[in-house]
Amino acid sequence: MKHAARSYGQHAVEGASPVSLIVMLYDGAIAALGRALSAMEARDIEKKCAQINRALAIICQLEGSLDFEKGGEVAKMLKVFYAHARTRALQANIQNSREMLASLLEQFSTVREAWAQVERPTSPTAGPARPSGSPRESSQPSQSFSLRLTA
Repeated sequence: MKHAARSYGQHAVEGASPVSLIVMLYDGAIAALGRALSAMEARDIEKKCAQINRALAIICQLEGSLDFEKGGEVAKMLKVFYAHARTRALQANIQNSREMLASLLEQFSTVREAWAQVERPTSPTAGPARPSGSPRESSQPSQSFSLRLTA
């Protein structure tokens, strides 16, 4: 059963658009942060650390996908967001802060929704936007994107 699920997941990734891949990474980070929060509440230190480390690895992957030439100001804002997210995740882990982790989870959910908007059709007859090429080629949401980071 695990093999079938892994194979299905691999095919989903292979057929995804660059923006869909970014959304999948956000989904993974959100899931890991949620599991870390649950583990923190259950006082399961090992699971909390493993899930925060998983989220940090995904954040590094997201940061590595930034294209500053094509992404302009949005790419710069996302770089700041990812640096902030890494710092907050580490602080939340060290301080065992549910509030920091919950805030980070909320921020990732908000930014994920901005990415998901890029994939949505703009009219009832239009299909979803499907940028071509690698995630690096089309890895920024529209220029109207804004971030508000909380301390």
